[in-house]
Amino acid sequence: MTTMRANGGTVRAWPAWLVLLVATAAGCGGAPRTPEQIRLVKRTLAAPFLNDTRVVCERLEIEMSRDFYLYVTNPGLDKRRQRFDVEKADGVVEKTWSNLTGDRNAWFTVKISEPTDPLQPGVSKPGGTTYTVMSQFTLRVLERADEPSLSARAFGGVVLVEAAGRPPEQPREYTIVNGVLKR
Repeated sequence: MTTMRANGGTVRAWPAWLVLLVATAAGCGGAPRTPEQIRLVKRTLAAPFLNDTRVVCERLEIEMSRDFYLYVTNPGLDKRRQRFDVEKADGVVEKTWSNLTGDRNAWFTVKISEPTDPLQPGVSKPGGTTYTVMSQFTLRVLERADEPSLSARAFGGVVLVEAAGRPPEQPREYTIVNGVLKR
């Protein structure tokens, strides 16, 4: 910032490059995305989940924006063997399914795949990632997220990953965070 004297007073002037930078950032940062841009971002985030992959794990946590409601299935509930809890706080809805018995018949199945019908939940294209969860599944939905997001973390004492065309693996955890697979 420069200081100049004009008519006995002090005037502060910001450098032109800084004014241009702030104006550009203000104009671009709040610009809404087009439906096509949102579709492309969603496709990029979902891409690692769309391969034919099967994951068996003790625990699964999925965090997503509302944009992915149709991509992620919710497991059924057998009240004799399982518990379902919902917590809501500050724009986040957390749903947790727990296996009370430890019995194989109380394991959960969760699938992440591209929906075939944008208006009908539970109908998806072939392929995708299917998780078999032995102990606990937590689905965290970011109700007020400004940007699409989708992440999943399979972990616990047992993690087995079978991807199409690859030998089975037993990583410590299998995590996909916003379109990037981490092992």
